[in-house]
Amino acid sequence: MRPFAGIFVGAFLVAKTTAQNDKPGPLVIPGSQYFEGNDGPWSTFDIRVGTPEQFIRVLPSTASPHTLVPLAELACSREAFGTVPPDCAVSRGNLFDLNESSSWEGVGTYGINRDGVGLGAHLGYDVAVQFGFEKLGLGLNGPDFEGQTVGAIAAPEPFYLGIFGLSNQPMNFTSLGNTSSPSFLTTLKDKRMIPSFSYSYTAGARYRLKQVYGQLVFSGYDTSRFRENSVSFSLAEDITRDLVVVVQSISYSGSNSATLLSDPVEMFIDSTDPNIWLPDEACRAFEEAFGLRLDQESGLYLVNETHRNRLLDSDAQVSFRLSDVRSGGDTVTIVLPYAAFDLTVEAPLVANSSHYFPLRRANSSSQYTLGRTFLQEAYLSVDYERKTFNVSSCVWNQGAEENIVAITSPDDPNADLDPSSSSSSSSGFGGGAIAGIVVGAILGVALIAGAIALCFLRKRRKWIGSTYAGAAKEPEPDESVLKGPVFNSPSFRHASESTQNGSSSVPFSAADVSGARSTPTTADHSQTGSGPSPALAMGVSPNDTGTSGGTVELDGDGTAVKPHTELDGKEVQKPLPSVAENPSGVFELPGVKAGADSGSKAMEPQHHHRAPSTVGSLPSADDGRDRTPSPLTSVVGPNWRPGRVSIVEPDPVSPDTPVRRHSERPF
Repeated sequence: MRPFAGIFVGAFLVAKTTAQNDKPGPLVIPGSQYFEGNDGPWSTFDIRVGTPEQFIRVLPSTASPHTLVPLAELACSREAFGTVPPDCAVSRGNLFDLNESSSWEGVGTYGINRDGVGLGAHLGYDVAVQFGFEKLGLGLNGPDFEGQTVGAIAAPEPFYLGIFGLSNQPMNFTSLGNTSSPSFLTTLKDKRMIPSFSYSYTAGARYRLKQVYGQLVFSGYDTSRFRENSVSFSLAEDITRDLVVVVQSISYSGSNSATLLSDPVEMFIDSTDPNIWLPDEACRAFEEAFGLRLDQESGLYLVNETHRNRLLDSDAQVSFRLSDVRSGGDTVTIVLPYAAFDLTVEAPLVANSSHYFPLRRANSSSQYTLGRTFLQEAYLSVDYERKTFNVSSCVWNQGAEENIVAITSPDDPNADLDPSSSSSSSSGFGGGAIAGIVVGAILGVALIAGAIALCFLRKRRKWIGSTYAGAAKEPEPDESVLKGPVFNSPSFRHASESTQNGSSSVPFSAADVSGARSTPTTADHSQTGSGPSPALAMGVSPNDTGTSGGTVELDGDGTAVKPHTELDGKEVQKPLPSVAENPSGVFELPGVKAGADSGSKAMEPQHHHRAPSTVGSLPSADDGRDRTPSPLTSVVGPNWRPGRVSIVEPDPVSPDTPVRRHSERPF
């Protein structure tokens, strides 16, 4: 059972490793490579809405759980504009025609907030929205989901461009139709597309390098875009105003230095709005530092061309010192150059296009906001599961490569407690992970089947090996074919006597016996490793006279040879000792392979009679010394002498050489 236990463990590990390698990771959404908007310019992002897909460019909203897009039917109409811009549809990031979408499921028309609660309610936002459930995709080829909350807007204020919601809070229609739907971030996590409820966002900066586009990363962050710090901020309890930081101070540096905010205030980070909303005292300090004047008609700090150039040349900058506590504690400073405040405003916000400084005077502390302008120089990472977020200062390195790091879920047993040190691996079993488990299971089954086959083959090999090993313990003797009689053998003498007595019987020759063969050969016997000996297989019945019934007896010393028994397969060679080393030598007749017992005893005459052996052996050395004339002619010729040894070069066959055919191999 141990091998099978190991196999099951191995299969499990294969499946687990495959699944781990297929875990969901961070989802990176690059900017659209457009800077646009009537209060920017801002780096936009592509989304896909409806069926068939309609491509629209929008701005991320850190406060909204839903998506808003300009409605094609009204967004560029005279009802929305007094004078419709000639490039209205393009300037608004393209329009959504819900009548052309087969997947649109209308819910109704509602305001974005009610009773001071909802998107932008603290800033006074109010606009009618036609809500519905629709198919929504992120990026040009990113994931898409059906049933997402999408709202169609017509008015150019407060949203000239559409927005894409990043909040994980569900859109609740309890007071707007008694329905609700999950946010896009929640759907990404529920569908195992990302490992955690988290995201990172920076707005991009047109004034940096050769234009730096915004970046949006779900369940991760890009270390190449910011300078790390140790400050961790906790999410506020108010889910509609959760990204709150303590701004301990704001300072100005340029031609001189000044403190713009001396008392700490809590401010909400919200990319939905472009402005920085500050207390009245701080706004007056900004006016003095930058020479700003508030335009009463538009409510904006408009900047003429001459003053703008002077400010750009001054290298003025503003530093925001942030912390999670009002005094002391860890802090991080985000520095914005004047170029970050150098924005352009267009109709319908103003009659004529102009530069403006994105500063707004707050009526209450609930309006203190760090808007999209701030996020040009700040990198924001939000982790809803740990209820923390981080704000870091952006860095600007030309040609820097992305280095995306995952923010894993705390529910993942392999996740680090500190999301800032998490690796690119992440938790969850998505569709790909399930496929990985299936593949791993298939591999496991294959391993089990292979192991079973291996065990069977090993057992079979053992059985075959033991069978042939047993047969090799007692090898059968080699049998060589001798053509012609051997001088002075008992058979020859009997034949001579019979001739002299007038008998007509003639001794068997090798050819006679060859034609009479009808029993299994020695090779067949050797292959089975069982059955009678070769002599008995040929019907040999030994008697006291040294002859055998039905088989030629070549000598009188018990050697029963089965004529014309040829060996099949390759013969195992055994080196033939030289005559000098072996005085007894090897006596071999042409065409016949024969061997003699080594040692001097083999050369001594032996006159005693032995019972014929049932095992093949060579004639003794004494048998060849009989000079009795023979009526038969030997193939060795008349000049043969005992001292003359003729050695035939073919490989000798030794009596103790085991014989086996090629077909008998166990493998």
